[in-house]
Amino acid sequence: MVIAGIPLTEHLPRPNGTGDASLLLLGGDAVVAGRLRRAGYEVRRHALDTGPLAQLAGIPFTPPVVAWPFPDASYDAVVLLDELALTVREEEALAEAARVLRPGGILLLRVPASGRIAWLDGYNIYRYVRDITRRGRLLPEVKGVGWRRHYRRHDLRDLLRPHFRVRAVRASGIGLSDASRLGLSLWWRWILRSEHGDAAIQRVPRLLARFEGRFVIAGRGYWLVIAAERLPSP
Repeated sequence: MVIAGIPLTEHLPRPNGTGDASLLLLGGDAVVAGRLRRAGYEVRRHALDTGPLAQLAGIPFTPPVVAWPFPDASYDAVVLLDELALTVREEEALAEAARVLRPGGILLLRVPASGRIAWLDGYNIYRYVRDITRRGRLLPEVKGVGWRRHYRRHDLRDLLRPHFRVRAVRASGIGLSDASRLGLSLWWRWILRSEHGDAAIQRVPRLLARFEGRFVIAGRGYWLVIAAERLPSP
């Protein structure tokens, strides 16, 4: 089974029908969660704190990093779709992922790749247009980080190294989801100056992300998909 370009069946523990394969999903939507449940996984959903709780962190427009509300070693797998690039302190988020994973548990991570098609980033182009024209409303997801990050493979391996052993890295996607986010953001938040289209700005890119994951351009992709195994505690 492949979800949003992530080959789940290659890396996740297989459900055995007794509910033993518990999975924490961050990002994605109800459709992704539903597909995982139908495949036999016991799924819980959570969201990283990337919202507008800015001042509490002591840094302007930076949300606090909070502990995830789950016990230690409570999941066999964590699937983290796209949110790491928008959280303020990646190290704390990955440390929380390691904490809630059982030893040997699997982290499946998707992040925007640094490369030739990184310019398609819908968050960053919209922010650039908004800044130079001084028109439109800021997208709430980037209030903490300002600009969404893009990752090189070796930098991502270094980021994961304290808690995880990387099993596989692959390219995925051609940027359709972010191109749609840019178009919708410009229409609703820049031209109309309205927040009424926020649901569509979230829904349509997620829909496209489900389909574009199978495509790459000349061996390169808009996303990096990583499978990593939680290291044993020291």
